[in-house]
Amino acid sequence: MPEWASTTLIVVVTLLIFVGMWAGWRARVRRDAALVPPHDTPDGLGEPVVSAPALYVATTRHGQPLERLAIRGLGFRAQGMLAVYGSGVAISLDGNADVWLQASVIVSAEPAQVAIDKVVEKGGLLTLSWRVNDEVVDSYFRVFEPEKSGALYDAIDAITSTSAESEV
Repeated sequence: MPEWASTTLIVVVTLLIFVGMWAGWRARVRRDAALVPPHDTPDGLGEPVVSAPALYVATTRHGQPLERLAIRGLGFRAQGMLAVYGSGVAISLDGNADVWLQASVIVSAEPAQVAIDKVVEKGGLLTLSWRVNDEVVDSYFRVFEPEKSGALYDAIDAITSTSAESEV
């Protein structure tokens, strides 16, 4: 086979792979288009109870850490800040609009080890479970300052139990 033919074949196969990846992502975005988190952070929140810089890893279907969701503002891995307030959690990711999760939509915060293509030590990821529309999803974060993880869990538990008590 001449050199130009093998080069052309490699280029065509590579292009087909990239087109397939793009088409797959577009299909995922269409599938998840109804899952829109609130992006309007309320005014006058004051200082957060606790905040920590974190790597946002992914958002998946609840209990399915390998099923990525393409939620607007939470589709790609990014560095940012996770801040817990008395009335909810603010997720501020570099290059994206802030996502505000009111306490009433937060289900729980738990440690995890695996999410999509991220595997860390046991309990190395913070899983924030929350409701969007009628579906529960899990968002995974790698907290850069592990000593703040306990405070994050405690603060999230406090606002979810306060929210649950006020609904009763």
